[in-house]
Amino acid sequence: MNKRILSVFTEKYTKIENRLLNKVVLCANEIVDQALAQWDTGATNTCISEEIASRYKLKPISYAQSKTPSGVLTAPIYLMDIILNNEVIFTDWNVMVSKIGAQGIDILIGMDIISKGDFAISNYDGKTQFSFRLPSQQDVDYKNGESNDTNKDT
Repeated sequence: MNKRILSVFTEKYTKIENRLLNKVVLCANEIVDQALAQWDTGATNTCISEEIASRYKLKPISYAQSKTPSGVLTAPIYLMDIILNNEVIFTDWNVMVSKIGAQGIDILIGMDIISKGDFAISNYDGKTQFSFRLPSQQDVDYKNGESNDTNKDT
C-alpha cells in the first residue's frame, strides 16, 4: 500500500558528526524566522532556548517538570509552529524552555516529533547523514531487510 509522503529530507555532512543539526522555521506571534535545530532521540519533548522564548514574546500556557542531566526543573510550556523542510508544519506544538542556547542551538527536536515519522542515521564512508520521513512509511530493519552486502553472515 502506497502512503503519501508529506516530507522527506536528508541532511548530509562532510565528516563524522556527533550532533545532528539543521535549519527549521519557527512561527509565533506573527514572527517567522529560521532557527538552528538539533535532533535528539534522548529528549522526550521538543525544547526551545530562553532566547527564542524572549524573541518571540511567548506567554506560558502551563508549566511542567522536566528531568535534565542537571536535575529536575519546572519549565514553562509554550505553543509554537515548527516547520520542517519548508513543508510540514507542527501547528501549536508544545515546547518547553531549556538552557540550550549555551549549546548554540535554538530548538531541540525531541521524540515527540521524531516519533511521528521514520528517522535514520548513517555514518557510511566517514560522513554522517540523517534522514527524516513523515509520515512513517515502513520499518527500517538492517538485520532482516534487503541488503547488497556480498559478505553476509550465514
